[in-house]
Amino acid sequence: MSSPLFTKLCVLFITAMLVSNIIAAKMISLGSLIVPAAVLVFPITYILSDVFSEVYGYRASRITAWYAFGANLLMVAFFKLAIFMPGAPFWSEEAQKAFEATLGGTWRILVASLAAYMAGDFVNDVIFKKMKERQGQKRFGVRAIVSSMAGNAVDSFVFITMAFWGTPLFSYAVIPSQWGIKILYEIVLLPVTILVVKKLRKIER
Repeated sequence: MSSPLFTKLCVLFITAMLVSNIIAAKMISLGSLIVPAAVLVFPITYILSDVFSEVYGYRASRITAWYAFGANLLMVAFFKLAIFMPGAPFWSEEAQKAFEATLGGTWRILVASLAAYMAGDFVNDVIFKKMKERQGQKRFGVRAIVSSMAGNAVDSFVFITMAFWGTPLFSYAVIPSQWGIKILYEIVLLPVTILVVKKLRKIER
């Protein structure tokens, strides 16, 4: 797990987690569907999690999840510090309110996102691992999608419930929409994911 390629993929994985947590507070419209903006980025984490499990092993996938966990805690801690610190003389009250509205709710999003991800990714990794033990290196695409379907179902349910319960944004109807978009995202990118896995296997052999 000390290869330069693993390090680069780990950085991409953590970046995707950070960005998805920042933009998750906004609900967006995709046609008739209403979903958190995080669906634009978050599926990348599941794709990379499958790549880590396939090429580097189950342990590598779990380690990267904990790296992302620590990075998110650090990010939110500095967000809170920036909000707490007094503004410059020219920093208006309106600017402060906008800043707090954008980043001030991050703790709840962070807790919801991390709880959802750790639960969903654990389910994803366990199912992926069990399927690989039976299939060997064959049928990567099948186990990648099947494990992601289960993991994303857990992730979507936990995140929507924890992040938006008691707010005007909460609706269980969002869960199947978010789950469906994530899975479609992964299916569309599956040929690229398979190609990446094949290349990495040769390079990291």
